Amino acid sequence: MKTIKKKERCIILIPTYNDWVSLGKLLREINKNIKKLKREIEILIVNDASTTELNIIKTKLKNIKKISMINLIENSGSQLAIATGLNFIRKKNIKSDILVLDSDGEDDPKKISNLLGLLETHRDNVIVASRSKRQENFLLKFLNIIRLNLTYLLTGKMINFGNFSCFDTKILNKISKKKELNLSFSGTIQKYCHIKKIPIQKNKRYYGVSKVSINFLILYSLQIISIFKFEVLKRSIVLLMLTLFLIILFQVNINFLALTLVFFLFNSFIFYINYKAKNIDYLHLLKSKIIRIK
Repeated sequence: MKTIKKKERCIILIPTYNDWVSLGKLLREINKNIKKLKREIEILIVNDASTTELNIIKTKLKNIKKISMINLIENSGSQLAIATGLNFIRKKNIKSDILVLDSDGEDDPKKISNLLGLLETHRDNVIVASRSKRQENFLLKFLNIIRLNLTYLLTGKMINFGNFSCFDTKILNKISKKKELNLSFSGTIQKYCHIKKIPIQKNKRYYGVSKVSINFLILYSLQIISIFKFEVLKRSIVLLMLTLFLIILFQVNINFLALTLVFFLFNSFIFYINYKAKNIDYLHLLKSKIIRIK
């Protein structure tokens, strides 16, 4: 008798906050684009203490085996929501591939098969969607370029990717307890994992406007940078010494002591941000037990 090979499991982790209309469309798009995947696809929604009631248009999602949701006790931001979801999966001892994407439609569900396909041959890597093109306004694009290059200058890491990624259980067990998840999911996997990038365009949101602001970009950049605090300190010292050399060589009228103070304060702030990211029992952030939607 011919044996039927059991389909591999994949849990798609989706953090969301007051974005039910976009989430509903995303689920329908996922259902449409996973049809040919030889996998059992499950959805785990992490509701980041939304202030509006669950409102997902009920349509037949026959290609998705199960849809579940966990609720956080307070709005904590997407990074803590992702960290909580990852720890929830780990605690369940579920052997599964995990794919993370945002609920607003900016992460293209058509590319899920691309990420999972590459994971098959690169099990020791986290497969990430690097942003080949962005659909944001000019100001946000410009600020993002500055953020990427400043981060690269201070850390030596080009973190041109966000949450859209996939990895297996082994990687999940490796990163789920890292305190840096409080600060940045992408920064954490960059620090502790091997990365394999796929160029994927970042789409426009399905509905509404982007929640990304200038203040958010600045804070998030500092959080990512703080994950590499010792590398930042080392590079800051090199930059400071190079600046001193140029001042002496070209007799530039710059107050080196004031510049040194700025470097000291900046690095102190970076270490402070990292220090605040203490280890958290993420499951204490859960409001209730898992809710089955489908």
